Amino acid sequence: MTSAARSRATLCSVSALAALVVACIRPVSVPMASVPAKTALDCFVPSEDDYAVNIVVRDTSFRDSTWLRPILGEIARNWPVTLPLPKLSADVSLQLLRDGRALEPRIVRPSHVRDFDRRALDAVKAAVSDTLWPIPTRYKHDTVDALVRFGAQDIDRAIVQTWYSVIKPPRPSRDNPQPDYPPDKRAGQQVIAGFTVDSLGTVDSTSIVILSSTDEDYAAAVLAVLPRWRFSPSTVRGCRVARTIKWEFTGK
Repeated sequence: MTSAARSRATLCSVSALAALVVACIRPVSVPMASVPAKTALDCFVPSEDDYAVNIVVRDTSFRDSTWLRPILGEIARNWPVTLPLPKLSADVSLQLLRDGRALEPRIVRPSHVRDFDRRALDAVKAAVSDTLWPIPTRYKHDTVDALVRFGAQDIDRAIVQTWYSVIKPPRPSRDNPQPDYPPDKRAGQQVIAGFTVDSLGTVDSTSIVILSSTDEDYAAAVLAVLPRWRFSPSTVRGCRVARTIKWEFTGK
């Protein structure tokens, strides 16, 4: 058995705040909540695994995303998300008056799954029931007639969007060298390292941290080899992004 075959690896999410491992993930697509508005990145390519909630205003002359964004944020905050999201879609009416009051939201295009429709409707109601959203004075009409679209496909019409996206973890190159450590000494040894893979797929050598080790020499060999490793970088909606991971080297 080759030294490469003796090493096994597990990717794990690492907290950006504490740089500590918080949850292990397998090297497959993992659904995670992501809440940007429309991005200007050229790589923005929604996939079939991504889920959008957006607001469409019937009057195409209305394009005030600054006013709508906190409203959508409140809707997202009140919408209980269980990942992965079902491939369902529903439209909920959102009619706001000049003084900020809202007419009673209602389902105008149901998904025909009662629980999904109820949660979508409740999220919109919660966003407008206790908060006034006065229409900007620069808008000439006294009513904004909009739709909150859960799972909408025609995202180009949306003024603001919230995305629930699949984050694909980085994948190591098959040609990555193994730690320079005697094979006959690896049995029972383990080194766990945390580090950041940048958007080009290279390891940021300044980010490497040994989280645990059963042998100092094995840990030193891991520290020496990791800067030479290469990955296919992590991606979100087609965009390459840096991602901090955990990698486990285990001797057998």
